[in-house]
Amino acid sequence: MEYIIDREYEDVRLDKFLRKNLPNMSLSEIFKCIRVGKIKVNGKKAKESYRLQRYDIVKLFFTVENKEDKRENKIETEELKEIKKLIIYEDENLLILNKKAGMVMHKGSAHKYGVSEILKEYLKNPNFNFINRIDKATSGIVVGAKTLVVTRELSEDIRERKIEKKYYILVEGRIKKAEFQIKSYLKRLDDRVVELEKYEEGAKESLSFFKVIEYGKDCTLLEGKLESGRTHQLRVQLASMGNPIVGDTKYGKSKDRMMYLFSHYLKIDRYGVEIDLPIPKEYIQRLSK
Repeated sequence: MEYIIDREYEDVRLDKFLRKNLPNMSLSEIFKCIRVGKIKVNGKKAKESYRLQRYDIVKLFFTVENKEDKRENKIETEELKEIKKLIIYEDENLLILNKKAGMVMHKGSAHKYGVSEILKEYLKNPNFNFINRIDKATSGIVVGAKTLVVTRELSEDIRERKIEKKYYILVEGRIKKAEFQIKSYLKRLDDRVVELEKYEEGAKESLSFFKVIEYGKDCTLLEGKLESGRTHQLRVQLASMGNPIVGDTKYGKSKDRMMYLFSHYLKIDRYGVEIDLPIPKEYIQRLSK
């Protein structure tokens, strides 16, 4: 068994990651497996204190006993039917989904299962993995790989910035510049991310590009492109310049019932895939208010 590290576990200690993902193993057993090389990171031994980096591969060289009561987490047939309606592209390597706002990507303490678990059941494929993830409140394109080989290939492409993604973003206020970029440092503090003008320990350089698509009475529709993929990058950078995303209750004060951040464009040269979804009707309606 192996895990591809996504941004949810970026900078988390190896032992804490394993404790969360191997709930039936004691901490002493985990430490022993790390020490003797039954658990490796990127094919090499690692210390339990090693902080995981995005796209690291954590491989287990033993069989994990699953004592979970599957009846508790049974995915309903209706949910499998609904997820099928959201699939916009599928071949032998990839499955690409148009995620609705409000859907969680992975199971957690508040959710028995997420989109990932539903699709694993739908495909009858335990090796299915998302190679990108978007926030619960964000909608649009997410990419899944059907094999671990494809997962590794696409994870490498993301790391080398060979996969292009763009977003439609509705922000508060009127932005005068037709095109602009934001370069800053982002740092996670508890459950939030803050923007810094200068580097400090724990901060990561972040670069985004924007262009104006259309104006509304009190808002602006932008297209955004990430040069780096930090947690909440677009949300924090736009809020810091005084134009938070409409509906972003975490970094703004909007009372709208949805957050207007939509992943609309994807290009994967390796597999010759290019998808460009239209501006959602809700965005057009909000612009005309």
